[in-house]
Amino acid sequence: MNSSIGLMYRRLAGFLIDNLDLHEGFVIFEAGCGRGQLTIPFAKKLKEIIENFKIVAFDLSAGSYKGDLDVLKQNVTKEKLEEFIVTAKGDVRKITSLKNDSVDVIISNELLCELDRGGLKKALKEFYTILKPNGQMVHGELNPVPKNVAQRLVIEANLHSLETSKPKPEWFSPFSDEVITLMHELGFKDFIVKYFETDVRFSFKEAIEQLQKWHTDPAFIKMHVNELKKHGLEYPIEHVIFCKKPIC
Repeated sequence: MNSSIGLMYRRLAGFLIDNLDLHEGFVIFEAGCGRGQLTIPFAKKLKEIIENFKIVAFDLSAGSYKGDLDVLKQNVTKEKLEEFIVTAKGDVRKITSLKNDSVDVIISNELLCELDRGGLKKALKEFYTILKPNGQMVHGELNPVPKNVAQRLVIEANLHSLETSKPKPEWFSPFSDEVITLMHELGFKDFIVKYFETDVRFSFKEAIEQLQKWHTDPAFIKMHVNELKKHGLEYPIEHVIFCKKPIC
């Protein structure tokens, strides 16, 4: 993992913990955990302030993400976090492995951008079902509006992905207003949007390597090679949506 990306996830873990009310015995559901880029640093930082908690790391682990849960399991063992992290394979649009009102907190990062509008509605409905009354939920997504050329290239590269394992979503990342509207319709309340500076930048060489990892169309890379040499790539700022499920 690029060192700046690793640092970003450690900072993001601290940011989320600082902005959530977390207590002993909480069950935390991480939707779209992937290989655990956020899971591991989140658990390690949380362990510093409370002793008893459980993270359910949930992922489809299919298509281009096939095998991600296996990597996460290996890292959980390596970091000796088996007491705190359990993995579960499944689709956020239809969660069958958890009971209603069974989790205290739901977190995700860059998950919603993987869903189209219909899938997003289904996932949010599932989250509402499994979250306890007065439970907390937070979702982080990259801002779809670039502030410079390097960020614009990240957004445009996403539109030129050769990934064909599933239909592409309708957006690079959904706008926070649209997500909050859907959440509100389902009954969530107490919305707060905060912003997190990612500070992830790639030099030209790193940018080319990253675009290849993202399965970006080589024609896109060739067309923008001069811009990449001059500006590289830069992650946009994240908008992070916090909300709660009402008690009644």
